[in-house]
Amino acid sequence: MTPALRHITREEIAARLSHAALLSPVRQAMIAYSTGKATAAAQVLFPAPGADVHVKSAVLPGAPIFTVKLAGWSESLKAGTGSGHSGLILACCSKTCRPLALLHDGHLISDYRTGAAGALAAHSCLSAGPVDAALLGAGTQARHQIQALAQLREIRSLRIWARRPEAARSLSASLQAEFPASRISTAGSTAEAMRGARLVVCATAATEPLFQAADVKTGQTVISIGSDDETKCEIPAALLARADKVFTDSLEQARAYGNAARALSFGLTEAELGMQELGAAWANNDRLRNNGRQVIACSLTGLGVQDLAAVSTLFNWETPRANSAPA
Repeated sequence: MTPALRHITREEIAARLSHAALLSPVRQAMIAYSTGKATAAAQVLFPAPGADVHVKSAVLPGAPIFTVKLAGWSESLKAGTGSGHSGLILACCSKTCRPLALLHDGHLISDYRTGAAGALAAHSCLSAGPVDAALLGAGTQARHQIQALAQLREIRSLRIWARRPEAARSLSASLQAEFPASRISTAGSTAEAMRGARLVVCATAATEPLFQAADVKTGQTVISIGSDDETKCEIPAALLARADKVFTDSLEQARAYGNAARALSFGLTEAELGMQELGAAWANNDRLRNNGRQVIACSLTGLGVQDLAAVSTLFNWETPRANSAPA
């Protein structure tokens, strides 16, 4: 008899998720990917105008499960429900390949693990001390970036810019209530938000760069987490060419998606960009931190192994009985 497939609700998942709990697993997953210990496949599909779905799978040697994820975004869904996100993750037994559970997370796991990846990148590249940051974007992921970063760094000040000023004001008020010790405000332009910030976090679905390369000053670190398919771009190619260090989560995906792919399409070469995977840098104990005289750029596209790492933390998958749910 085939074991019953467990259906896990978004509410069950939300009760177990936390930014702090995902930081170490996501970091280790990125190291495993970059050192060739993990297998991860990614494909972005466009089933209709204004809709995209990311299909990401991952296997980690020795892990009791592997995962396959569908994470979608749709303008039509957003118009009807207020949120354009959808998604689910299938967890399967590594030994038998049988499906164990379907996690109806509605993109929530993707949100949390992306927050963790961005925070880890920022923490690794910034010099020590409190952070003065600029946040470009005011959506769900923008919030997660700050909530995750706050697990690793004191956020002294934050200026938020968004295309819709009312969204920036709403997020500013919400984050100020959550982090009363931080000085949080809004900005009328990306250049204004970035002025004086050591960290610039880009969390949008922009299809063209959010700022000019000249807006980025010496000593600044720029993290882009929104440019995850071939249509999106947050960072100008000129900045990637100028940066002293350029990091990504996946060289393979960077060639196809987002900021680096756009720069390569303009004729820049990989040698000129000098990209390095964060996981490889961590594995080699490379010096990542901005010394105050550098410009550092990170372009993250998202990895299936991050989803697997997140799902693995939620339940005990080691010894599931044939007819029972994970603990």
